[in-house]
Amino acid sequence: MLAPETVTVIDIETTGLEPATGHITEIAAIRAEVGADGSIREIGRFQTFVGSDAGVVVPPEISELTGIRTEDLRGAPSMYVALTALWHFARGSVWVAHNAPFDFSFIAKVYNNNDQFACTRAMARLVDPDESASLKDVCPRYGIELSGQHRAMNDVEATLRLYAKLREKAEINGISYQNVVVDSDERPLKYVPQGAIIRTIKKTKEAV
Repeated sequence: MLAPETVTVIDIETTGLEPATGHITEIAAIRAEVGADGSIREIGRFQTFVGSDAGVVVPPEISELTGIRTEDLRGAPSMYVALTALWHFARGSVWVAHNAPFDFSFIAKVYNNNDQFACTRAMARLVDPDESASLKDVCPRYGIELSGQHRAMNDVEATLRLYAKLREKAEINGISYQNVVVDSDERPLKYVPQGAIIRTIKKTKEAV
């Protein structure tokens, strides 16, 4: 039987895919209570640009994708200050992210999360193993509107609603998802969050 839980859904935008060379440009989060019936009661929101280190620029292709420009980062909190503020905002809750290994790999540059977490991408793969787990594909399957993808708060709003639905479906089907990340041939794990449980998924049907 599901119980109400307090979650903080997070999303980050970055200058690239590799934590060693990429820089966080934006962080967004919503703290909410997800009820046993799938209802959502929003508690608060967190959103900030992240100040650019010397010499860091937002590549043109990233600006085109996210709308975030190098000048937007000027005067914004440093990565340390921004991530510390996020930690205080989220503490005591379950951290939720779509593709948590990616978000956590950047967050770990300052803070190693040791709280309970859930990855909605992993949840989608576990409950619908033959379907795409991309946020833009999962949301329509569950009747969730996703507008302005690749801006952090828009993705957070959709991920929160998605989590409430996937949580219920996982519970009904007896699927464990807490602290679970998925490794697969098409998207091998590059980073394993602290305390994560790895599930390996193989394709069950040939692609056409």
